[in-house]
Amino acid sequence: MTYFSGATYSMPGRAPRPLIAKLGTALLRALLWPSRVIAARRTFAQLAAMSEYELRDIGLSRQDLVDLTGRPLDEDPTPHLANLRNGRAQSAQVHRLRG
Repeated sequence: MTYFSGATYSMPGRAPRPLIAKLGTALLRALLWPSRVIAARRTFAQLAAMSEYELRDIGLSRQDLVDLTGRPLDEDPTPHLANLRNGRAQSAQVHRLRG
């Protein structure tokens, strides 16, 4: 008697995943795509509605928002903006220490 465990998908250094699980994950991601787009665009719209003063207060500029328009629709803009802000804060701190 032959036992068949099903097709698997594996990457080097990772445990094999059943192909069905991989397809299920892809299907779920596709079904949830509209909600990710809506959430990302809502965040972007809230930031775009801020004044220059409010953006500057949280360490961002209007140009940062313009730069984000080239990102994928469903990508959350928050991590990118946080990285920009943190980079500026570190740069300002280095300048304060030197000068």
